[in-house]
Amino acid sequence: MVTRVRRGLWAIPNHPDFSPYAVVPRLFSGDEEGYVSLVSALDLHGMIDRIPRVIHVMATTQRADLVTPVGHYGFHQIQSDLYDGFGPYRGTGNFDIATPEKALFDTLYLSTRKGQRFSHLPELELPEEFSWIQMGEWINRIGLDPLRIAVRDRCVTLRRSVPT
Repeated sequence: MVTRVRRGLWAIPNHPDFSPYAVVPRLFSGDEEGYVSLVSALDLHGMIDRIPRVIHVMATTQRADLVTPVGHYGFHQIQSDLYDGFGPYRGTGNFDIATPEKALFDTLYLSTRKGQRFSHLPELELPEEFSWIQMGEWINRIGLDPLRIAVRDRCVTLRRSVPT
């Protein structure tokens, strides 16, 4: 009935209010922080139909992936000046999630830095309130010119392919 997630952390997976996403804030200690993003957040926002096998978490520090009985958590470090653009999830669980724009930005950002990772998104459906202006603001916050240009190019290509 009770499952050990890791040392000192237990969960009741059969409880109707349980979500593996709710474990995310409890995976950090001290000054470490993280929020759900990338394809995990895109799925929770209803922007993609594919349910990811890994719960992707953006973090302030480099961490190894964590496989537990309740979920597989993949951690991705992001530079501190880009650690923003998230808030509380309004569904089951108490965790922070990237806004739709930030989740897409994080995905494009990592796709330019990690080889082919996240470079092929499933069919994307943007919410009515999605802001391309906000996407541009995130891109402009990237300090390294070649990286900013690469993310902007991927954003332009994506925008052309997404139905409006």
